[in-house]
Amino acid sequence: MQKTTVPLRERNRLDTWALIHNAASSLALEEGLTHATVEAIAESAGVSKRTFFNYFATKEDAVLGIQAPTLTADAEIAFRVNEGSDLFGRTVHLMVAVIRSMFPDDSFTAQRKELSMQFPELRKRMFEHVGAAEQLVESVLMERYNDHDAVRAGLPAGRESATALLMLAGTVMRFTYKRDPGAAFSGGAGAVDEAIEIFREVIQATL
Repeated sequence: MQKTTVPLRERNRLDTWALIHNAASSLALEEGLTHATVEAIAESAGVSKRTFFNYFATKEDAVLGIQAPTLTADAEIAFRVNEGSDLFGRTVHLMVAVIRSMFPDDSFTAQRKELSMQFPELRKRMFEHVGAAEQLVESVLMERYNDHDAVRAGLPAGRESATALLMLAGTVMRFTYKRDPGAAFSGGAGAVDEAIEIFREVIQATL
């Protein structure tokens, strides 16, 4: 399989991002989260505070190696492809795409898990980003599935359909994370597809 070539500018950006994240996570693990201040992280990484804030909004983000979620044009296009079929699956994959945009480099999954276990307070920041990701997905669903379009798609009238889809997608993500934290936020779509099928079968079996 041919690997995608990463442009030099993007590679340099990712290298700086990883440099700051490594400095932040190392400081937190070695000296504690309190001592991993923005000033200490920047000094350890050999960058200015201004550069730090160009990459991370908070020290917690730097320690976790996480950024605010984004909704890319590619993710939105993928959601709209084959519109009218498998809305449940497409919604979950839209959620996955937005969630995974929070992690520029997926090679730090094990380290992130260790940090979250050692510093439970970091989970609050993680949940804040996940909440922002859900809002992005909700904006797409609310725009696409208003009362008229919901009925055309075979959904109950009312924007509650979009809210229900959003909650189902979030539940599938949490289920996937519980089974395999790494698969939920990085890697291929296999684990997510398996979780979707489990939910589909359970829902159908209990109706």
